[in-house]
Amino acid sequence: MTEESKSISESKEEKPIIEISHVWKFFGPLAALQDVSVNVQPKERVVIIGPSGSGKSTLLRSINRLESIDKGTISILGQDISHCREHELNKLRRNVGMVFQQFNLFPHKTVLQNLTMAPRTLLGMSKVDAEARALKLLQKVGISDKATVYPSMLSGGQQQRVAIARALAMQPTIMLFDEPTSALDPEMVGEVLDVMVGLAEEGMTMCCVTHEMGFAKMVADRIIFMDHGQILEQGPPERMFSSPRHPRLKQFLEQIL
Repeated sequence: MTEESKSISESKEEKPIIEISHVWKFFGPLAALQDVSVNVQPKERVVIIGPSGSGKSTLLRSINRLESIDKGTISILGQDISHCREHELNKLRRNVGMVFQQFNLFPHKTVLQNLTMAPRTLLGMSKVDAEARALKLLQKVGISDKATVYPSMLSGGQQQRVAIARALAMQPTIMLFDEPTSALDPEMVGEVLDVMVGLAEEGMTMCCVTHEMGFAKMVADRIIFMDHGQILEQGPPERMFSSPRHPRLKQFLEQIL
């Protein structure tokens, strides 16, 4: 860990909400994650950048054990999820919302039904309470008029906003975003990023994998740069973009900016 990374961690007195320690993940002979260690503080917004195949999405998916790890530990809210039992894992996952590249909405259910199913099934909420929460969230993401329509009737940007609202319906403590705009047409990217900026301004703990460098500069407290399954550099966005230290990060930024 660099001196800057240590100072980032030590400047926060709260216990990390996410603790990742010496994590390895293999796909056959390929090491997708190589001895990755990083913490995330409550209300911190961390944006992970890097080239395709660098391990960004694998790391994000490991945080709620959508990918199992081969070595190391990952703790959420102080509990090790690497080895916990399924019922314990399901409880922890209620604290972690995740939004994917693809929207993963149920096509045979209306927008409102997509938002209310998990709170009713997993949290035991009444239909009235779940629908009231869902309608507030649809208003929050700017599509309150779409409650009764089906996903196929929505644009890609609208579907992704529904996916964000659905994740928020479980009232998570942490939100994970795995390249949430990569499947969208360029003109739809802004409407999704606006919703994410709003969440960041409200103090939601966020970890986001993205290629949207403008969003990363605007929202992140910390940028993490990965390549070949390793964290090569991390720091505040102003420094990372203006004075990158690792040659690979310099090369990456020259190619995309």
